[in-house]
Amino acid sequence: MTEVAIGTVRHLLAAPDDAPHAAVLATARGAGHKLAGTLLSLRAAGGERLTGAEAAELAAARERVERYAAVWSGLTARIPGLLVVKGMAIGAFYPPGVLRSAGDLDVVCSDHEAFWAAALQLADSGWEMVAFTLLPARRDDHVSPHLFAEFRTDAGDGAEPYVVGLVTAEVFTDLRRPACRLPRPVHSPLAVTTLALVAERWEREFRSRDLLDLTLLLRELDAAGVAELRAGLALAGLWPEWCEAMDRVGRLGWRPAVVLPDARRAAARERVLRAGRAVRRWCSPVRLLAGLARAGAEDDVSGWRTAFYDAASDLLHLRVGTRRLLAAGVPLFAVPLDERPDTTPGLDLVTVGRHLVARTPLGVFLIAAGAVRQEWLDEVGGDPVEA
Repeated sequence: MTEVAIGTVRHLLAAPDDAPHAAVLATARGAGHKLAGTLLSLRAAGGERLTGAEAAELAAARERVERYAAVWSGLTARIPGLLVVKGMAIGAFYPPGVLRSAGDLDVVCSDHEAFWAAALQLADSGWEMVAFTLLPARRDDHVSPHLFAEFRTDAGDGAEPYVVGLVTAEVFTDLRRPACRLPRPVHSPLAVTTLALVAERWEREFRSRDLLDLTLLLRELDAAGVAELRAGLALAGLWPEWCEAMDRVGRLGWRPAVVLPDARRAAARERVLRAGRAVRRWCSPVRLLAGLARAGAEDDVSGWRTAFYDAASDLLHLRVGTRRLLAAGVPLFAVPLDERPDTTPGLDLVTVGRHLVARTPLGVFLIAAGAVRQEWLDEVGGDPVEA
């Protein structure tokens, strides 16, 4: 049985038996592992004396986890309908005293009401909303549109800022793929976290820690959780990523506690479906323009490419219309105009001239699919007018 132990971590790092502690720790810090906090806490729990720098690194990692735990406790004390995924949900299965480091806190909100309640509580506690996105919803999601917001606050001493993400869908990692909300009620939070962890592959390669986390989670799933995981993989189209993760777990010599029959056949079907969806996207002028506009906003471009991407954004925003973009399945970005101007209880999408504006409990935002021109911001400087 796979356990969280020094030998397990060294195996994940492919560290030779005679590798010095400093070299192993340097490898563990890498982006492909994120296991430094776990390794240091295991060494400390085993009675090993850490260096001053190592002890400080471990203390900072613990403080970060404790801060997120306090934030989560504060949110759930007042707001129903919240679910934490990944991070803390996985760390609960590490041995007492052994740390699973946390870069951020991921919170799934059951509906818009829970989302805005959590957002307001974070803002009132000094957190700054640095990103707000509207995401297309599926027909049966019962939440439309999906909302995502990222909040940050300073961690001090040059450390990475604390980050809390709020979203109304269990699977949301990549703006190029639709958000996925599981059917209600959700019976197995562990299945949700497992699904969200597999979905990280849309964003990046699996880390070695992901493989350890998946092994621990699968060991805890009951029959209902396995059924919910299987349904979620099918709904989100994550079969190829699931097979990749299980292949990597197998190459470590580990045997996962859950084996899903016909997973490879389902993965093959999903790849065919993805190819078909890709063709349809490229055949849709609106989606093609949206992809170009988004690339111009996200990527570091210059010269003629800037003008090209800006032209795509202009055409979308002024000719197609932002409302039609959302209906066509295009994610939309929010650019702040004013901070908390009124007591709007939720999301209110209104038209100002030729623009779409979102009035929210946290302020007024211009909604766009890509780069925003200053003249657009100037045009919506007045009060929004109901469409």
